[in-house]
Amino acid sequence: MNKNLLIAALFAATSANAAMTITGDYEGTFTDGSGATYSQDLDLTLVGSTDGAKVTMMMEDITGGSTVVANQVFVETDLEGLSLKAGNYKNQNGSGLMQTDSAITNQFAVSTSIAGAGITLGQVSGDSNVTVDASMEVAGLDVTVQNVTATDRFITVVANFFGFGVTAETQNTTVGRNTAVSAGATIGYGVDKAVDLTAVVVDVNDATAITQNDGILGDVTGANNGSTIVGGVASMGTTFGVVTGKAFEVNDATTYVGEVQRGALTVGYTKADDTAGVTSAKIDVSF
Repeated sequence: MNKNLLIAALFAATSANAAMTITGDYEGTFTDGSGATYSQDLDLTLVGSTDGAKVTMMMEDITGGSTVVANQVFVETDLEGLSLKAGNYKNQNGSGLMQTDSAITNQFAVSTSIAGAGITLGQVSGDSNVTVDASMEVAGLDVTVQNVTATDRFITVVANFFGFGVTAETQNTTVGRNTAVSAGATIGYGVDKAVDLTAVVVDVNDATAITQNDGILGDVTGANNGSTIVGGVASMGTTFGVVTGKAFEVNDATTYVGEVQRGALTVGYTKADDTAGVTSAKIDVSF
């Protein structure tokens, strides 16, 4: 690894009050399909911090035998009611029902609160356009509008009532409006037992803006214009581990997934219409 890059990313560690932490997540997946395969991935996050500021460096998708790259490097600090974030990092539209993280970009953002509303001004390095994000509570609803002045602004509304958590996301592009809604609840039964239920519906009118490939339902990027994605997820703790089942329909094709998670090991089976089922085993170690 480039030593100068590491020093620059963790310059805060030179302070007497500095601290440094390292966290990571290793994921190894065995898949028994047409041919048995094993793949692995390691993400590492290093954070150097002092009073009022911290520098984060993220090394992602480390597979071994490859050059290690610092994918995201950014600084965060607070000053006189303003929060600053600057460097190479990803953004996220909404909670991820329709879109995955954006590409890594060298950018900066300044956030503050005005009359109870959160305001963030963001700008990509070298671009004269400034984005404005706003968040506020309206009649018990948490409303976030990303890129307020753009015609394809992304709006997210989150509400909790009568034991249900509901998230709605919408974006109107030049092709059409995409809207997603998820509703979840925990239902107790027996003694100290409960099942978590989540339903998801996505109305797709501009498929190019549906980029989520690893969300609550999995990969939904293949949806066609004018289609509706419908799915449900149920999860419960058992003596064997956490058992999760999901079913979702994309372009009139239904996919069924069953998983059992026990500690760091998750064993799963996936079956889509007119395809052979696939068994997988995944090791996920976070530290």
